[in-house]
Amino acid sequence: MKRRIPAFLLRERLQRLAIGTACIASIGTGAGAALDLDSNGYPDVWEARYHVRGLTPEADADGDGQSNLSEAIAGTNPFDAGSRFSSSIGHEENGSISITLTTQPGKRYQLLSASSGAGSWEAVGEPVVAGGESLTLPLPAAGDRGLFKASVTDHDNDGDGVDDWSERQLQGFNPAAEKSFPEEGRTDLAIASSIIQAWRSDLKLEVTQANAYEKEQEAALLTARRMPAAYPLTVFLKKAGAASPSKSSATAAHHQPLPDRLVIPANQTTGTLAIQPVANAVPEVPRQLTLSAGGSLESASFQICDAKNTLANQRLLLAPLRPLSGVPSSGSGLAIIKLSGDNDSALASVSFSNLNSAVNSTQILNASSAILQSIPPFNYGGQTWPIRATQSYTTDQAVLDALLAGQVKLGIYTQAHVTGEIEGIFHPVSGSIGFEAPPAPLPIESLTGDELERDIARFLTQATFGPTYDSIQALKARVAAAGGDRIAAYSAWIDEQLALPSPSLLAYTQAANAQEAAARDPDFNLNSQNRRRGWWLFAIQAKSQLKQRFAFAASEIFVVSDEDAVVNRYSYGAANYHDQLAEAATGRYRALLRSVSLSPVMGTYLSHLRNEKATFDGAGNQITSPDENYAREIMQLLSIGLVQLHPDGSLKLDENATPIPTYTQTDISNMSRVFTGWSFSKRNAAAAPYEVIDNNTFALGDGVKHREAQWTNPLKAFPARHDTDAKNVLGVNLPAGNTANQDLNAVLDLLRDHPNTAPFISRRLIQRFVTANPSPAYLYRVSQVFRTSTGDFPALLKAILLDPEARAAQNAETPAGSGKVREPLLRATAFMRAFGAKSSMALSDLTGWGYPAAELDKFPEGTTRYRLNRTPALDQSPLSAPSVFNWFLPDYSPSGIISTNGIVSPELQIITESTAVSATNFIYNGIYTTAGFTPNTGLPTLTGNPQRINIDISPLQALYLSKLDTNGDGLFSPADTATFNNTAAIATAAEAVVDRIDLLLTSGELKARFGNAAGTPRRIIVDAVAATNAGTNASTDPSVQANTAVSRIRSALWLVAASPQGVTQR
Repeated sequence: MKRRIPAFLLRERLQRLAIGTACIASIGTGAGAALDLDSNGYPDVWEARYHVRGLTPEADADGDGQSNLSEAIAGTNPFDAGSRFSSSIGHEENGSISITLTTQPGKRYQLLSASSGAGSWEAVGEPVVAGGESLTLPLPAAGDRGLFKASVTDHDNDGDGVDDWSERQLQGFNPAAEKSFPEEGRTDLAIASSIIQAWRSDLKLEVTQANAYEKEQEAALLTARRMPAAYPLTVFLKKAGAASPSKSSATAAHHQPLPDRLVIPANQTTGTLAIQPVANAVPEVPRQLTLSAGGSLESASFQICDAKNTLANQRLLLAPLRPLSGVPSSGSGLAIIKLSGDNDSALASVSFSNLNSAVNSTQILNASSAILQSIPPFNYGGQTWPIRATQSYTTDQAVLDALLAGQVKLGIYTQAHVTGEIEGIFHPVSGSIGFEAPPAPLPIESLTGDELERDIARFLTQATFGPTYDSIQALKARVAAAGGDRIAAYSAWIDEQLALPSPSLLAYTQAANAQEAAARDPDFNLNSQNRRRGWWLFAIQAKSQLKQRFAFAASEIFVVSDEDAVVNRYSYGAANYHDQLAEAATGRYRALLRSVSLSPVMGTYLSHLRNEKATFDGAGNQITSPDENYAREIMQLLSIGLVQLHPDGSLKLDENATPIPTYTQTDISNMSRVFTGWSFSKRNAAAAPYEVIDNNTFALGDGVKHREAQWTNPLKAFPARHDTDAKNVLGVNLPAGNTANQDLNAVLDLLRDHPNTAPFISRRLIQRFVTANPSPAYLYRVSQVFRTSTGDFPALLKAILLDPEARAAQNAETPAGSGKVREPLLRATAFMRAFGAKSSMALSDLTGWGYPAAELDKFPEGTTRYRLNRTPALDQSPLSAPSVFNWFLPDYSPSGIISTNGIVSPELQIITESTAVSATNFIYNGIYTTAGFTPNTGLPTLTGNPQRINIDISPLQALYLSKLDTNGDGLFSPADTATFNNTAAIATAAEAVVDRIDLLLTSGELKARFGNAAGTPRRIIVDAVAATNAGTNASTDPSVQANTAVSRIRSALWLVAASPQGVTQR
């Protein structure tokens, strides 16, 4: 048995012993010499085995300390520093020392010794031919001092002129026989020489199948071909990657292990090698692989690809085109990329309309707007885009990664907007030609205890502007009364909410304006300030929370905005528009679409108010045409969308796997003719008391601010201004002679019943209430309810809020894509509702300014007002979206991990570094400052800043104290002997406060996801809260302890509100 000697035992012996290696051999054609037919000083088989070409003998290619010639003699690899002739010392059990050599089978090894460096070297024992990769030789026992080295030479056991090492490398050769192939008749030397000549002249490497495909598990195929021969031909193979640094190389992870040689059997002219791919989930451009033959100039190149270029493997990416920020354009469009299965190229196409001027260029761009590919500057059916490295991306793979990560966009540059008019970011979408309905969902599981309480909080987070502790407990009692059936209790709650009357934002705005005008100069320039303030009141305090939440959701689909100067000026019209949306919660989609279409506010915002039929000159040439803005958006944004959908919301593709447009420019033009002849139906009389009268003037102006009957009543048709010619919209004929109302009703029926409308509208409502990424099955179930109920919103709300996916328990296994980021307004209202934020301005004070008592009844007793106007800190104000496309697009997917994983996060479109901080600081101010959520202005007739909005933390103080006040005196003092200055008891109190806040702000996600594990967010927060003002723990002053409690509660509020769980809705 051999074992290694520890260094400290060998130190003395090694001072007297030196061991080295030497390579001694002759190279030529004589006995024992390696073949060198080209006389270049290297063995021919060694050159072929290691693919040696042009190496200088004295050089050291791999830097292992041995020259290239030495490695040739030793039979080692000159390109691998780990392949070298070396030695090590071993110690045997009997006390003797041996030398172990790394060897090559077939080489001969001799141990040599010398008494000194100047002495001659003498052989020690007999030479040994290695049969394996190591050889152990004993050192002589005599003497206590000496120098030793080992040499390696070639050996020809059978004397046939071919050394043993070479015979072992070549298939079929026998080192013990002069004629390894007796049927061939020639000696091994002659056959080996023929093989070497074949490498140089006859051998061909052919690409039988150039590409390997991971998805299909199809191998690439190499064929080696030679002239007929009765002996096998060994072909030594070397693997290499891409020659260009911009290309991707196949690594060992991309294919099954490849042999280092291929053998063409005797009496056969070909041999084959399959390159079998290994599948992975990472999208990659083709990985290049080159196999070369040793001793030959032959090579063959292959690619390992993700999938074949079939329609089924095609990957789709869409880019909805919208105006750039700050660009006054109504242009829109859609860009499509069809990425080939092998990710090597794409087909880009684009369609657009309503641009301000002629197109200069259309470009595929990176996130910094550097050009990646130009495509023709017009509506175009397809431009090939090779996925290739550019100045922006140094590799093909980087281009693909950017495309799939949401970092590639398409921009259209026009003469009016040379820096870009519309653009859109490409994001992956799924689609199919056929459709198969998903299976029925599993039953909704019953919940009890903490899980039930968390789900109640989640339900109220989805269905209201945020839960309160009282609302959670009330709904919990409902569940108990329903025998634990929470779905029945939730359903009854929805019915009750929809039965509540919604407060009138118009009535509030009028009363608040009256008070404002009296408190200030009557000419004070009031626009939409009090309408926005009323929205905060309704969101935080209205009893009809579900209706208010629905109105907010609908306002982000049926968008109007006071960013438009007219909408901002006529605030009663905008307030009335909100009221229409709130009341629509109890109606049907078609009724809402009609209400929106005939709203003067929508009419001015999307310019179909006073829209006239086309005019012609005497020769029949068209002079003017109807405005197409609303005609386009009622289809694109309010009903059917841009491309056809399956019932589960996935893309419906044609036979070429291309998305199918829902409408054409002709449809837009004909739809615009439907919306001709509509103008104000009412107006205020010119003199006091400005009563409401009918309007009979089509071209009536916008009127006087605050006398807004024309803005608070629906539009009416003026027959002489309506286009009564025949129209064809979406394949449906509208006959000549139709009135404006007949045309409108036909179009509303058509849009309601269009197969796209149900999944299109259902998805947007799900996104506003529950999750940004509903599963196809969830969306299918909701859209089926839309169809069967013809768009009944109460039925839709139940389908959305009570679906198994909406009610699935949230825990550590919940998919990362569930839920959504809270938009800033909802984050703020949830916090303010949870902790009772209020001002000192009683809502009842408005009764003196014409606010009806019936309106007060729609709020809890003691409701106060919220004079929050615009909220730039949130980068969001009610009914103030920057465009008709809302603050964010429903398909927005920020670049990076979200886009790469094929999910969307619309709300992140308005989150920037600065807004993330400012929105969080908005909450911080409400927690820590005496000004609280400070409104922009108060009223000059009031003193003491009653407009300040502050939260009420007294319930949390009571909760904290309940864990520490053991004697019930309402104080925390030394009298509470079991808990006073007890860190464990204080930690328990801190934990109770954190868990209450967690329940209200995150639906208990911190506790459900992390439990009490150390180092997790919940544990960190609890520990931080307990450690707040820890220096006061021993204070015997109850007032100090009370102040410490406040500090700890504020810390808990801040830490939970600012946590990732606090800014998301799961």
